[in-house]
Amino acid sequence: MASYYEEMTRVLAISDEVANALYTDHLNRLRPDLVIACGDLPFDYLEYIVTMSSKPLVYVPGNHDPNLRAPRPEEHVAVYVQPFSLGRYEGNQPGPMGCVNVDGRVTEAAGLRIAGLGGCMLYNHGPNQYSEAQMKRRALALELRTRAKTKPAPSGRKLDILVTHAPLRGVGDRDDLPHKGFSSFHRLVGALSPTLVVHGHIHPYGVEIPDKRVGNTDIVNAVGHRLLEIDA
Repeated sequence: MASYYEEMTRVLAISDEVANALYTDHLNRLRPDLVIACGDLPFDYLEYIVTMSSKPLVYVPGNHDPNLRAPRPEEHVAVYVQPFSLGRYEGNQPGPMGCVNVDGRVTEAAGLRIAGLGGCMLYNHGPNQYSEAQMKRRALALELRTRAKTKPAPSGRKLDILVTHAPLRGVGDRDDLPHKGFSSFHRLVGALSPTLVVHGHIHPYGVEIPDKRVGNTDIVNAVGHRLLEIDA
């Protein structure tokens, strides 16, 4: 995955922890072609980065982010009566302005096809938390949406990057329930064979976390910030 040829697409991956260095000229020196945010970051931070970099920014929500999903019809009354009880973002703009939410969606940016699944394992019924069964259904729906793309990605791949908040089960996750990864992500990676999976949620606390690999896919923990390069 990593290389230093000029034709590589430079991807700035961020997650969970605000990197103060990105408030300096360091952001311009990184020269990203694309920014990927894996959740649990302040919206104004994402808006700053997309503004200052002038590059596309795609993101998925984390378990500490508000619920940005549109309410189902039966939820409308509950949202009106108790707007904050469901953890929804109540501003005029659902999510950071200028950024693209790829949670459960497929998009193309900087010549790459990108899909995303936000959230983590269900542990206290907060926003963006899912049981394994719920995430399995979401992953299957995302797989079908990706396969439904009749036009191939510019790279010729089915999918270039999968963006998640939580990791794959057994690949850089932890054993406590809030930080367990999802087993259903393994099928998704096997079916779509993305070049790269970028996730957050697992804080390194100063310890270097090596990148991992599943099949032909590189797995990268983006907590803080990472500059990656991918052949587009």
